[in-house]
Amino acid sequence: MNQTTRYADMYVEQSVIGSMLLAASNEELQDSAMDAIENLVADDFTSSSHRLVIGAIKRLHFSGAKIDLLTLTAEMEQAGEIEMAGGFSYLAEITKNTPSARNLGAYTAKLKELTLGRKAQATLNAGISKLQDPGVVPLVDIIGGIQSEIGAIETQQESGTRHIMDGINISISEIESIINGDIWKHRTQLGMKTIDEAFGGFNNTDFIVVGGRPGMGKTMFSTTVTECVALHSKKPVLFFSLEMPIEQISQRIAYHRARISKEQLLNEENKSACDTAWAKLSMSLKEFQGAPIHINDKTALSVHQIRSEARRMHKQTGGLGVIIVDYLQKMKMTNPENMNQSVGEIATGLKNLAKELRCPVIALAQLNRNLEQRANKRPVNSDLRESGVIEQEADVIFMVYRDDKYNPQTEFKGITEIICTKSRHVPGAEKPYYFSSALSGLDPVNLSQINRDDIEHEMEC
Repeated sequence: MNQTTRYADMYVEQSVIGSMLLAASNEELQDSAMDAIENLVADDFTSSSHRLVIGAIKRLHFSGAKIDLLTLTAEMEQAGEIEMAGGFSYLAEITKNTPSARNLGAYTAKLKELTLGRKAQATLNAGISKLQDPGVVPLVDIIGGIQSEIGAIETQQESGTRHIMDGINISISEIESIINGDIWKHRTQLGMKTIDEAFGGFNNTDFIVVGGRPGMGKTMFSTTVTECVALHSKKPVLFFSLEMPIEQISQRIAYHRARISKEQLLNEENKSACDTAWAKLSMSLKEFQGAPIHINDKTALSVHQIRSEARRMHKQTGGLGVIIVDYLQKMKMTNPENMNQSVGEIATGLKNLAKELRCPVIALAQLNRNLEQRANKRPVNSDLRESGVIEQEADVIFMVYRDDKYNPQTEFKGITEIICTKSRHVPGAEKPYYFSSALSGLDPVNLSQINRDDIEHEMEC
């Protein structure tokens, strides 16, 4: 049996058509007939005659006419299709030989399964052809494209339409979780107290963009989130570090957790302080032994590769808590000559990933140099490189800013400002939040109660 025959079955196609005709004229079975007619398309049938028949049945249905063997024959005669479909005798034979109209649902499901097999086969065959003659397209992108197309085929099999009670039940479940103190089952904390309180946590389908100029603290933001989600909330984190190697990302998270700095570990002049730092690090490392933190430091990953790896890790971990991409413009562009289009595809792909896996996706993003020319250098959304689609797709946008990078005498010395410039669901959260940028992480700070000159200042961020 060849591959084409495997995913085509004339008996199934005939049973579907026969069952539809019988069920449509049976008041008890009409609903199942209407479901089948509305869900099936011509491409679900491999026989050209059967494609003509389903087309005629759909025309009758949408015109509001009754559907049976006689009305179908009349419709096809008027369209000049009856002979090409095998004539009245063929349609009558199909109807006569149908085992049971009550099995229409099962026949339709089988027909859809065969359609899925054909589409998957066609996609894989096209992929094999590309693999055999890749040309200038890298193999990883070809494989990522195949995986994406197969995933799209699977998604198409589900209409996505659900009853309102599904949404109400999800909403009630979330409210019950709030009452029971288990809100974080449905929401995600980022680990920065004032931000979490303002937002009440983040939706598990949020696409969050964190923008900033180099050295402002974007990576520090992401490592703080990683520490909180994995070690406090005990949810798995998948961190794509397209710029820094795994050891640099890891040490930042570990040092902040241990409340030490690299300088303290290397302080040979103060042996006691050095020993204390090493002891703190040793204690904190016990937490990381089983910590659900997974870091991928491959460079120039495409959105297809990131989505493929995220799906794999989502299955492996039983559900990711957050996905972090550091950073968006370092991802592989499909069309480097058209950055707006490429970045738009990436932003849309990451937003769709958040919805698909029901897990927040945080993407760091570089800003344009234009803000360097302004008197007030605090960033706004238009400072995002290729800002249009990013701003459109993002549910939340944070800008990371440190005034002491530009103004050495500022009263905000040692302070990292996290400025929310867009919040789709919590408009009142659009304001600045202030943190101490010490020890490779972000810690809450109350500006009215401390001497800013005493804030430890960590310039590496």
